[in-house]
Amino acid sequence: MIFADPFDEALAKSGPAALFTLSHQGELRVDVMKSRELWRQNQGPFLVEACHCVLIDHETNWPQYALITSPQLCIHHERASIERYPAYEEALQAVEQYKKAYYQRQIS
Repeated sequence: MIFADPFDEALAKSGPAALFTLSHQGELRVDVMKSRELWRQNQGPFLVEACHCVLIDHETNWPQYALITSPQLCIHHERASIERYPAYEEALQAVEQYKKAYYQRQIS
């Protein structure tokens, strides 16, 4: 995993718990708005632990990798399904599989 800068990496490792998404350059950046949503939608305390997740938007069905740094933040999201994976690489593979299925549905 590559972080956008030392701030994002320190935040991911030390907290507070947050959600990080991949930029177009493949770097992890904190997503403040989505982090706030998860804090509002879930109950703390939010222990800091890396969770490799795929978010699937309920409206569009678009998959997105997310590093969520607390298991408690992975419980509920109002606008997306959250799937946890044991490792970063596995979550990225799942995103690619979901994208292929998404594109196949669009073609059909």
